[in-house]
Amino acid sequence: MGAVAQAIRPKGKIYGRAYMIFVTVGNHYQSFDRLIKKVDDIASRLPHEIVIQRGYSGYRPQHTKHFDFVPISTAVEYIKTSDLVISHAGIGTIILCKEYGIPLIIFPRRKKYGEHGTDHQMEIAQALEERKDVNIYMIYEEDQLEEKIVEVLKDKKKPLPTENVGKKTLIRIIREFIDKTGNDHAFSSQDLGFKKLGIGE
Repeated sequence: MGAVAQAIRPKGKIYGRAYMIFVTVGNHYQSFDRLIKKVDDIASRLPHEIVIQRGYSGYRPQHTKHFDFVPISTAVEYIKTSDLVISHAGIGTIILCKEYGIPLIIFPRRKKYGEHGTDHQMEIAQALEERKDVNIYMIYEEDQLEEKIVEVLKDKKKPLPTENVGKKTLIRIIREFIDKTGNDHAFSSQDLGFKKLGIGE
């Protein structure tokens, strides 16, 4: 276990090992308070250490550990050592969770709530839902989150990492989605990679 995980996991131990849920909202300049507030609200009912990357969000969690941004190497370590990741529909996070075999709950940002300038995250989530990838789950409203977390964590066995071909296939699917929908304008030049701080828009 890396130094980051050791530092944040002193209390969250179940059956002899530490459990952690990592929540990330990426680098986008608009806040994603809906997700952060909901996670903070249910944190006391979950037997896991919860760490939130809050980005530019205005809400500051009261019941979880949190930070704004970290170097990408640190963000990757959080993901690799998590039992579950909860994220906006950020391409970088999706690919990393797929590569390392980490269960992922996607909660897309919505234009109507002022969380993004377009609804491309909804379209990404819907496209992935149709694809039915193992260990990738979708919710579209915050009141679905707690039930989905419980559902995902029922199986305590960590899935095996996906071979590199799986990551390449996912990237291909996402590129095909962009070509099909004409949503290339909605992505920054780094959306299929990672920025210096955080993990994608």
